[in-house]
Amino acid sequence: MAQPTRAFLQAVLPPPMREALEQLERRTSLRTPTGLRFTFADQLSGLNPLAWDEVTRGRGLWLSRAYLNALEAARLPHFAHRFCLAFEGARPVLALAMQIVEVAIDRLHPVDEPVIAGVDTSELEQTLRQRVLVCGNMLSSGCDGIAVAEGFDPALAFRAVGEALYRVRRAEKLNGHTNLVMVKDFTAETMGASEVLESLSYRRLAGGATMVLSLEPSWKTHGDYLAGMVSKYRSAVKRRIFAPIAEGGCEVVTLGADEVEQHAGRLQELHLSVQDNAKVRPVTVGERYWSELARVPGCVFKAVRRGGEVLGFLLVQVDGESAHAAQIGFDREAATELPLYLRLLHSAVEVGLEQRCRTVVLGRTALEPKARMGAKPVDTFMWVRHRVPVVNALTKGLVELVKHDAAPQIDPFKRDQVDSAS
Repeated sequence: MAQPTRAFLQAVLPPPMREALEQLERRTSLRTPTGLRFTFADQLSGLNPLAWDEVTRGRGLWLSRAYLNALEAARLPHFAHRFCLAFEGARPVLALAMQIVEVAIDRLHPVDEPVIAGVDTSELEQTLRQRVLVCGNMLSSGCDGIAVAEGFDPALAFRAVGEALYRVRRAEKLNGHTNLVMVKDFTAETMGASEVLESLSYRRLAGGATMVLSLEPSWKTHGDYLAGMVSKYRSAVKRRIFAPIAEGGCEVVTLGADEVEQHAGRLQELHLSVQDNAKVRPVTVGERYWSELARVPGCVFKAVRRGGEVLGFLLVQVDGESAHAAQIGFDREAATELPLYLRLLHSAVEVGLEQRCRTVVLGRTALEPKARMGAKPVDTFMWVRHRVPVVNALTKGLVELVKHDAAPQIDPFKRDQVDSAS
């Protein structure tokens, strides 16, 4: 018996069933191969550098070969890289930087807070690992793993992202299942064509708010930034943050590459003192990370130093028109007397102003002090997909059980300045 034609079905089916048929056809068409040609590599040097540069030109720090080569050279534990170029004919149209991260259960709570009180489960937790395939960078923020060639169809590009991730996940079976796939990070303004991933069974999940400070074009120095504040906030910064640092015999300096290499062990010690207290620690860097990143243009190391001793540091990464407060570390004992954390946050503002950035991205933690600096919350999202269909269907509901803190509503700036900028 001949199969009914599409036209016949459209004619005889009631409207709800016609709509369902059209949705099924759209979903099926999205799940077919894109027709693009793909090249994959386990290290960036395995891809055509000219093709990579052609697609990523103008995309900033995190997709630059200098940064990615340094990240590879850092040899992070439980951490592997994958790269992809997609071609339309001979033209490169898509570049992807991916990471495979092995996350153990012991990375999901602070070091000093056991899962079961009074029971040492550390060895068991370290054996319970999940491999996660990430399109993007676990050590930075934003949509930092995808570059699309100018003029190429964005919807087709994200179909190609889904196809590339599927191919990588299938190939990784030799190394063990990659159970979870994640594409990070988007905002409401940048979601756009990425929503095609929903038709490929990805779930959109809230990633919490990241605090972003907008810099006025008229601000040339940190003094200008403070002058834009209401007096009580400006006075608080000077009295509670800057004065104690100066009175404590400390100075804030920029560490050169040689100095970072010299102090790499100390930076690692300071970073771990902060990270070990964090609720979630999916990736841990090593000493080599600091010295490798210090030689990448756009990576700035600010430090609070007393005499010859580094008490705290902040790695600020300048990506285009944004300065991002990346990894931080400080002496927790010294921090009981000195406002090291807050002074380092202000050093990110100083770097942003020096580099003529438009925004300073301060991260997802310590929302209130960042709000007092003038930062506003920007909601972030990610796309995730689990390899097991039943678990994938439950993923959104399970992850949405995680509650993200709400940022306080604080406006420290003078109203006339805010009104003139709006």
